[in-house]
Amino acid sequence: MNPELLRNIWLELTERRITLMVVVLGAVLLLALTSGSMSSAVLSAEIAFYAVVVVWGTRCAAQSVVEEIAGKTWDAQRLSAIRPWTMVWGKLIGSTLLAWFGGAMCLAVILYAALESRGPTGVATEAIYFVSIGLLSQAAAMLASLVAVRRRLNHSRFDVFLYQLAGLGAAVMVWRVWQTADPDSMLHRWTGQMDPFQVAYVAWWGERYDTGLFYIVSLVAFAAWTLIGNYRVMRMELQVRNGPVVWLGFLAFVAVYAAGFDPWRVNIAGLGAETGLRAIQAGTALGIVTYVMALFEPKEIVAYRWLIDRFKSGRLIAFLSRVPAWAYAYAATFAAGVVAIVAVPWNNLPPDVATQADAAVVLAAGLGFALRDCGIFVAFGLGQTGKRSDIAALAVLAVLYVFLPGLLRTDGIGVFFYPSLHEPAWLNPLFAWLQAGFVWALILRRPDLRGRPPT
Repeated sequence: MNPELLRNIWLELTERRITLMVVVLGAVLLLALTSGSMSSAVLSAEIAFYAVVVVWGTRCAAQSVVEEIAGKTWDAQRLSAIRPWTMVWGKLIGSTLLAWFGGAMCLAVILYAALESRGPTGVATEAIYFVSIGLLSQAAAMLASLVAVRRRLNHSRFDVFLYQLAGLGAAVMVWRVWQTADPDSMLHRWTGQMDPFQVAYVAWWGERYDTGLFYIVSLVAFAAWTLIGNYRVMRMELQVRNGPVVWLGFLAFVAVYAAGFDPWRVNIAGLGAETGLRAIQAGTALGIVTYVMALFEPKEIVAYRWLIDRFKSGRLIAFLSRVPAWAYAYAATFAAGVVAIVAVPWNNLPPDVATQADAAVVLAAGLGFALRDCGIFVAFGLGQTGKRSDIAALAVLAVLYVFLPGLLRTDGIGVFFYPSLHEPAWLNPLFAWLQAGFVWALILRRPDLRGRPPT
């Protein structure tokens, strides 16, 4: 059996804790079942599930590794023979076992009501949804804590709360989207009114899909990718090198998933712009991934010196095997942007889609500014630990995007700082790429990057 999971079973599932969970949560559910209708009982069970599995479970997952560091036992575990995947499951499931025990009690009420009202299909849908949202939220909280561990950040109670917020944020987004798919949604039963954002179907890659089925499959897919993210970060923490194949697969998934949505079909049908507009959707999603990775990915001096050395020596396979995740994400964003610039017939688009034919030029500028911003994250983060470098980089971006344009208040000043329409249009991408080149030239001229690393 998984030794880490077995250890957590002995720690978490003590007789006293199980008894307390059964008595307290059982009393709440029994009171809900006997004092009102089945609908109100299910609502109470759902609220209890979110409270126990999502809120408490994310807290347990967020501190599963942090507690080991505080107890000075993490180094011993890192040196043990436990494999990364075994460690991930042992920590993620083991630390949240009691939360899932309480969640199972809540699920019993929820699934019984689903069986009565919607049959086996309803049971399967509800089971997959609740298990997936629980796993996704807990895995997201643990992933945030593992990223912080990789960056050697401090781990105060407030930091653990921030890691928990990552899981809670993921759960809130999933829950809100699910309310638009479930005809008997929690909001409907709570307020007595239908959700105004209820969606009848999802248009994706030219086909119509049942909303509930599409969201369930999407939820399972994103939960799986979050678990894979935990595995990949745990591998690095246990000194196992990752290749780029899985990350490239994730970027391809993000691009295909984001590009498939068709809300714009009604307005621009027949304009021949489908390929380009799908590229814009994919590029937007990939751009978000780029910024997130550029901010949170560790930026070790030795790793960047190693990359520069391998590139100069022409060892491209070795170079590509260790390229930072943000760089691959930016390359994918750049490719999507180029496709959009080439494929979209800008002159034929209506004003609500592109106010001028110069919109393609703005896209080119956006790619340059994104490269500049990634350079700012790298420049402040190289060789630094703690959150100060992140705050400094974000402060610089705030100055460039908000404070300087607002302070100068000159017509057309945005051409120097962010993607904008201006005459002549070519000025915007010119300044963007000049700034990107300047930032990266400064980075590459840093003395601590110009030394030859040990082989």
